[in-house]
Amino acid sequence: MCRIISYNIHSGVGRDKKHDYRRIGNFLAERNADIVLLQEMDTRPAERSVTQDIRDICVGNIYTLVPSPALTEDTGWYGNAVLTRFPVISNQTVDVSQSGFQPRNIQTVTVETPQGPLTIVNTHKGLKKHERRSQFAMLHEYIMARLNRVPTPLVLGGDFNEWQFFTKAFHQIDDVLRPHPVGATFPSHFPVFSLDRIWTTQDIRIKRIRRLKNERTKVLSDHLPVQLDIHMPPAKAPAVTRAAEPLQRRNYA
Repeated sequence: MCRIISYNIHSGVGRDKKHDYRRIGNFLAERNADIVLLQEMDTRPAERSVTQDIRDICVGNIYTLVPSPALTEDTGWYGNAVLTRFPVISNQTVDVSQSGFQPRNIQTVTVETPQGPLTIVNTHKGLKKHERRSQFAMLHEYIMARLNRVPTPLVLGGDFNEWQFFTKAFHQIDDVLRPHPVGATFPSHFPVFSLDRIWTTQDIRIKRIRRLKNERTKVLSDHLPVQLDIHMPPAKAPAVTRAAEPLQRRNYA
């Protein structure tokens, strides 16, 4: 089994106004997360060290952080990131920013699990409806093209900022990937809106998916985290017999 959590961490600032990446990292480690999709990772404040921020959220060396900045400044960066316990094969960032709006991107990380490669697509969409529609279309095209080139098991997650209760914004993505509704995740103390969402390819078997709502997650961020437990499909045997080769880092971009 592989445990995946998607979490908008609100720049590490909880509803108690306290900034603490270490307590978020500890929470994720205590949940036994293998992979974490982070949105709103922020290392820009000059009074803090980028290195220390990363060390804190990684809980020392429990996780490796794979960054995907949407915005970079002299003192640090802001955007998406993936935490993983598995070796990283590749990391790609695709800019889906719309003119006049906050920078946004799609982060794609492929990791080597014991069952074979798994691709994680992590994203954070815009606040305005027409901005999101363009970004959803770009996301659909990107995933279609990627699955055609690299048909590995894939998980898509993140904060999609879609506030409408009966939205049709995801119908194209739903045609490509299997959606897994989890209910409202925002705001964390009294969730009303389903902003945080997850999809998978059909070959991934879902053991359990749920939002993590308790007294702790009501404070850690303004979003609730979403947890997904999956079983990977069996690794396929090589199509031809040949001498074994050492595992090498591949570019899945």
